[in-house]
Amino acid sequence: MQIVKDLRGPDGCPWDKEQTHESLAPFAIEEVYELIESIERNDTEHFKEELGDVLFQVALHCQLAEELNEFSYRDVLQTLCEKLVRRHPHVFSDVKVKDINEVWSNWEKIKKQEKESKNKQNQPIKTFDFPAALPALQRAHKIGVKSEKLKFDWQHPDDVFNKVLEELNELKVEVEQNSAKEKIQEEFGDLLFSLAQWARHLNLEAEQTLRKANSKFENRFNKMMSLVSKKKLDWNLLSDSEKESLWQEIKNIN
Repeated sequence: MQIVKDLRGPDGCPWDKEQTHESLAPFAIEEVYELIESIERNDTEHFKEELGDVLFQVALHCQLAEELNEFSYRDVLQTLCEKLVRRHPHVFSDVKVKDINEVWSNWEKIKKQEKESKNKQNQPIKTFDFPAALPALQRAHKIGVKSEKLKFDWQHPDDVFNKVLEELNELKVEVEQNSAKEKIQEEFGDLLFSLAQWARHLNLEAEQTLRKANSKFENRFNKMMSLVSKKKLDWNLLSDSEKESLWQEIKNIN
């Protein structure tokens, strides 16, 4: 924390000194995604470095808050510790649980109580209250998990697959009828949502799965372009069939 304080001090870094909570927000998202990438690549050294970058973002916000007399980093740690103890009564008190499902049930009850205690204006408590900035597929996954806990879910992956086929057919009909963009968008969204739920029932996370698919495509495409360069070909002069042949060549290598 002293290093961060010095960075924001009179003789500190001009960039760090001009930052605000708002200006730093995009960097927090960027650093977390870089952290996730290091985990997915199983890159321990990069993982260690990215954890540090995330901690730096936390430290910067804490220092800013202290300068603004909002709170200190000790307050942040205290709040976190209190929350962890409060939400784990089966560890820090005499509450007994049978299995992980009961742990989740207690967790949801405690979260609901916390929200009710913070609800000064007695506004209706939202069942789905996830951060608006969450990626859409990740949000769809969380909605599905919450729905499952509330006993409003498909019983079997095959049931969800049938829903996917139903949504795909509805989208196909709208496209064939040349419907308004808004209607096609709505049906496309329904299809994506159902795909996210099918992934969940297959014990996959749609967001993570799509990230891996993106990376696979990017890596193969980069290798294909390297092959084009190696063969001294002009990409712009290649036919579709020639491009497909190169793509298949790379796929067979990998």
